[in-house]
Amino acid sequence: MNAPRATASLRAYRLLMGALALPLLGWLWWRGRREPAYRERLGERLGFIPVEPRHMGGLWLHAASVGEVQAARPLIERLLADWPAHAIVVTTQTPTGAAALHAAFGDRLAHRYAPIDTPAAVRRFLDRLQPQALVLIERELWPQWLFACAERALPVVLLNARLTERTAAGYQRWRGVMAHAWPHLQVATADAATAERLQALGVPAERCHVAGNLKFDIAAPADAAPLPTDLNDRQLVVAGSTHEGDETAWLAAWPAIRARHPNALLVLAPRHPQRFDAVSQTLGRAGWLHARRSLGEAVHPEHAVLLADTMGELMFWYRHATLCFVGGTLAPVGGHNPLEPLSLGQPVLFGPHTQNAPALFDEAAQRGAGLRVADTLALETAVIDALGQPERWRARSQAALALVSDHRGATGRSLQALNAAIGTVQAEALGDVVSVQAPDGTTVWRDPSRTPAMAARDFTPGGPDERLATGSGRGQAALVQAPQGAYVLRHYRRGGLMAKLSDDRFAHEPLARSRAMREFALLRLMRSWGLPVPAPVAALHTPHGLVYSADIAVAWLPGTRNLVQCLRDAPATPTQWAALGTAIRRLHDRQVYHADLNAHNLLLDAHDQAWVVDFDKCAVRPGEAWKAANLARLLRSLRKEASRQDSCHWREADWALLTAAYQSPNPHS
Repeated sequence: MNAPRATASLRAYRLLMGALALPLLGWLWWRGRREPAYRERLGERLGFIPVEPRHMGGLWLHAASVGEVQAARPLIERLLADWPAHAIVVTTQTPTGAAALHAAFGDRLAHRYAPIDTPAAVRRFLDRLQPQALVLIERELWPQWLFACAERALPVVLLNARLTERTAAGYQRWRGVMAHAWPHLQVATADAATAERLQALGVPAERCHVAGNLKFDIAAPADAAPLPTDLNDRQLVVAGSTHEGDETAWLAAWPAIRARHPNALLVLAPRHPQRFDAVSQTLGRAGWLHARRSLGEAVHPEHAVLLADTMGELMFWYRHATLCFVGGTLAPVGGHNPLEPLSLGQPVLFGPHTQNAPALFDEAAQRGAGLRVADTLALETAVIDALGQPERWRARSQAALALVSDHRGATGRSLQALNAAIGTVQAEALGDVVSVQAPDGTTVWRDPSRTPAMAARDFTPGGPDERLATGSGRGQAALVQAPQGAYVLRHYRRGGLMAKLSDDRFAHEPLARSRAMREFALLRLMRSWGLPVPAPVAALHTPHGLVYSADIAVAWLPGTRNLVQCLRDAPATPTQWAALGTAIRRLHDRQVYHADLNAHNLLLDAHDQAWVVDFDKCAVRPGEAWKAANLARLLRSLRKEASRQDSCHWREADWALLTAAYQSPNPHS
């Protein structure tokens, strides 16, 4: 992945989003008058999410609202089988999406509100979360998100992708805004038409595959709560995820339906909870006696409508329905998810507006799993016929189940796309991290599996601890023996001219970007990639007014010596040079830039295993040119050591042994 370049169109887009940022926050605050959740955690919209190291190095999964959260459910369940729950952070843009996520997963997953698409907000968000990949659900393609990810060599995977012809035409019209994004996306689409449109925009064919719709893999709830006794004798006609246009059609058709089937009960489930009260008022003005589910009101024989004004119960109503209707289809919205009722063996009614998933609705109609109605009159006729001949309508049930069964498997195919983008990940290495901040602002991060407790005072080595030379002899590290394994303590020090002004003080920067915390997070990430680096044990950030000092503890690699020490005793063997070249190549294949790659930061153990240490000021970065510069820095350090010490067994011919291994195909990739 090469470093991206901002086009003139993208720069103009940034200016526009910057100008809209405050009005957008104001709009969220205004909307919070009716929906208080919109006023919650507004700072997260600007990227001010909590700094929680246990989430770093994991997956950022974005599902904008309820529909995307529902689509992502089977994917998340599969991810939770392989990833620690704390290593998956899900963002939404709406509180209803957040509520749907909580209803499905409770407190198992961390939720944040997604940042608005400005450079500052996205940078803050990524600095604080530091994910190893961004997973987008369906069609959430924000230009600055994708640009910032490309700047950090962060893979972006679009799953269950859906792209209409109209949206694709808009992208074509403003190609410069997304020109940086298309070549680097890894995509699994819900349908073939979307794949063709994305490839036409610039997504490489080898990175774009048809995986099918994730929603086919949503398992129907195994346990079915019984209906309340007051509903046992009613024919339930469930209109799910409705909008105003759907409700207008149903209320216009319902008098004739009730006249023919007086035992029928319309269960009306509006899509958006902020409309619950308004729909109740509409029913009252129209003269319809109705009960509200949220109030626990009993349904009496004279009630014609039950307002299902609760969240998370739609599948319950679909399961017990005599007849199901999918909302957003008589209203010109584009249609919501028909797979929820279909997965229960419930055939569906739907209107003409199905552009959100045209192939799915068309197939349902063709296979007899659904029936399209053009308008209010057609709706009235279809419902009267279905209620009058329930056996004929129920005969469509097998067609519904067969349709869902034939399309299952999208989750596995989508995971293949994700794995292709992120490579092999040992997710278990992303263990828990404990973060403790003292009243004076001193912060300690620690891996509880490697140290049961660690305070600031524990970063000052005691007398008998073994001292270790690191870097170019500038700093000192201490080897500490501990019950859960030895570790190396290192205090961060300055070099060059700055060291004359301050030996170990650094200008203030956000906690997540400070020296020790950044190296701790990077080591944790690299360990999940199986790279030859030490495990992080703990990190310390100590503020001193406008400056800070930093310390880190990493696991001791038994039996290791740095390359300079090895060369003082004897020439390195071809096997050892090959191990060093391969270790560096593995880091570079993962785009890990080592800011100070030198002979002191390369270790060899007794088994000729090579390791790389000291990742201060290092990062994952895009591009290729810096890799040659990295190797050139190492070569200079070897020549420098040879010039300084007569006992250094370095020969220029040895460099060819290292580079030959570096240039060989990496067996670990």
